[in-house]
Amino acid sequence: MKKVNVSTKNIGDFAGKWVVIDPKKDRVVAVGSTLKEISLLVTRSTTDKNPAGTVPFSFLVPRKDEGPYILWINNY
Repeated sequence: MKKVNVSTKNIGDFAGKWVVIDPKKDRVVAVGSTLKEISLLVTRSTTDKNPAGTVPFSFLVPRKDEGPYILWINNY
């Protein structure tokens, strides 16, 4: 994991990488090769009272030759 402070306008620079986005600042704050690398920055306790829009979240930036990623959860 590498900590950064980059505008989300430049998110394409991290194609193929997992990024952590701070929604308050609209900035990429960390980048890693796997979700596990950045998981410490995007997980929180179930007792955390902060609203969902104020905590950092992760995102896998697609490469130019890839379409958007769609998470499919099969509960069957």
